[in-house]
Amino acid sequence: MPLRTPRVWFAASLLALAVSACGFSTSLAQRFSDAANEMNTASHFGRMDIAMEHVSVKARDTFLRERSAWGREIRVVDLELGGLNVISKEEAEARINISWMRANDPIIRTSEILQRWTEEKGRWFLVKEEIASGDEGLLKKDEGGASKGGPAAQKTEAKPAAPTHLRRERLVIREE
Repeated sequence: MPLRTPRVWFAASLLALAVSACGFSTSLAQRFSDAANEMNTASHFGRMDIAMEHVSVKARDTFLRERSAWGREIRVVDLELGGLNVISKEEAEARINISWMRANDPIIRTSEILQRWTEEKGRWFLVKEEIASGDEGLLKKDEGGASKGGPAAQKTEAKPAAPTHLRRERLVIREE
């Protein structure tokens, strides 16, 4: 009588359903991690259409304006999640470490972006981001289109030289 009675079928079905449901249950932190990873990876590779799915409606214009130079004037060399922090059920922060360079300059720069996220109806959305440390030229901030710390700002601002133990070597990438 293997699996022929209705009770056995019912019990086997419930067991199969319970086991399969375990794989679909994701925690709040895991959903946040997935959203932050997908949005930042998409923007790294220029897929703003995918990245915009994770940006709140109110923050979309700012997000696009600040990243408008990515892929043209700014080349993102590397991007990694530096840390994720779920503050509450509806609020979280992500730290993103980005290595980048200007198209006309072979110096690799680094910036750390602090992103603020909110959860709405089971989905996480980016609401604000700012440079936490490093070169501020990564995100465009003014309405004139020039990056803060960009070439125009470099002519007017004299920055002291970095100590020799903190200087980065120049990396020249040539395509032949």
